[in-house]
Amino acid sequence: MKKTSVSIQVNGKQIYPEGHEDQQELSTVGTFYERNGIFYLFYKESDHESTGLGDVTTLLTIKEGLVALYRKGAVNLAQEFKKGVLDRSIYTTCYGEIMLSVMPRRVEFDLTVYGGRINLEYDLFVEDKLVSYNLLVLNIKEDLPQ
Repeated sequence: MKKTSVSIQVNGKQIYPEGHEDQQELSTVGTFYERNGIFYLFYKESDHESTGLGDVTTLLTIKEGLVALYRKGAVNLAQEFKKGVLDRSIYTTCYGEIMLSVMPRRVEFDLTVYGGRINLEYDLFVEDKLVSYNLLVLNIKEDLPQ
C-alpha cells in the first residue's frame, strides 16, 4: 500500500429552496491511498479565520456506491452517501448538536491510486427540514516532486 501526498480542491455549492445559492472552495493537501478495494482520503482543515470553530480532521472512505465522511476535532460528524438512501447523523459542534440528514441523488467517483474525482449531489436536511440541494466535487491530484 502506497500512501500518496495529494493536493485536494473541494468545490461546494448549495441551492436553497428560496432560490439563492452559496459556493465554497477549499484547497488543501492530504494523504490518499487504496487498500483492499477501498480508497482513503485524509486531510486537515484549520478554520480559525472564517468560522472560529478550530481544527478539523476529515477522512473519506470510498468504495463501490458509497462515500463515507468522518470529521473529528472542533466538529464531529459521521455521514454516509449512498444514492437514494437517507442517512441521518448527529453533527456535534461547540455550540451543541444538530441532527443532519442527507438524501444523495448522485454518488460518483473516478479514482486511481494517483487521485481522481469524487462527485456528490444530495439534499440536506436539518432536524428533518429541507435546507438545501448540494453539489460537492473533490479533485485529488498526486503531488509530484519539484
